[in-house]
Amino acid sequence: MLIECKSIAKEIREKAKKEANGKKLWLHNIVVGGDEASLVYARSNLKLLRKLGFDGEIHHLEEVSERDLISLIDSLNEEDDVHGIMVNFPLPKEINALKVRESISPLKDVDGINPVNYGRLLLGKEILVPNTPRAVITILENTTPLRGKDVLIINRTPVVGKPLSLLLLNRDATPIIAHSKTQNLKDKAKKADIIVVAVGKPRFLTRDMVREGAIVIDVGINVVDGKLVGDADFDSIEKIAYITPVPGGVGTVTNACLVENLVKAAKLQGVI
Repeated sequence: MLIECKSIAKEIREKAKKEANGKKLWLHNIVVGGDEASLVYARSNLKLLRKLGFDGEIHHLEEVSERDLISLIDSLNEEDDVHGIMVNFPLPKEINALKVRESISPLKDVDGINPVNYGRLLLGKEILVPNTPRAVITILENTTPLRGKDVLIINRTPVVGKPLSLLLLNRDATPIIAHSKTQNLKDKAKKADIIVVAVGKPRFLTRDMVREGAIVIDVGINVVDGKLVGDADFDSIEKIAYITPVPGGVGTVTNACLVENLVKAAKLQGVI
């Protein structure tokens, strides 16, 4: 059974545009290296922003030192007409990712990765929250009550799994985080009311891991034979459970949540 996500994304976008009150907001997106997926994501965000009457700039840095990258972020922090800053991860190994996260102004941190915003989330304050976990929560809140639900998250990264677990706890759900060392994963998955999968492996989650009537949120994006597919075996799971599609699922709502965070950031800066 398909979970339709495009209408959820549309509602978020329209609300954000209305709250911007005609202000033309600017997002600066930094891509380090030649990762084509990051560039595609940055370009899709820029296209969406312009469609909504906002704008932005992509800083594609093929090669850059940690010092120069942080210097760029510092300069963007100081610019009044820069309302949001986003750095695409992962970064090259020679760059300290934590220092980069710390350098982004908490007021312009539209992906919720600065330790200040992370700490607020840990304390139950959802101000600027990472976009992908926020998208997952929004989809779930539009699909089912979360209080008391057992949620298996197959991901433990600071980008998805960890912040998502905090968002679920804020809503009285019971998150369980699984990873590559988790034992009896199939048994845990079969018991879950909700499964969120983000492992980067095509069709990793199979029908025999999902109980009938469960909800599956597929965060994965993989290319197989020139087509985008998720981490779940969509065709078989859709017959017994509720599931988000790839493409047109979590990614669509994530893009909308980025716009929402840009407007929130502008409010924090006092420009709206």
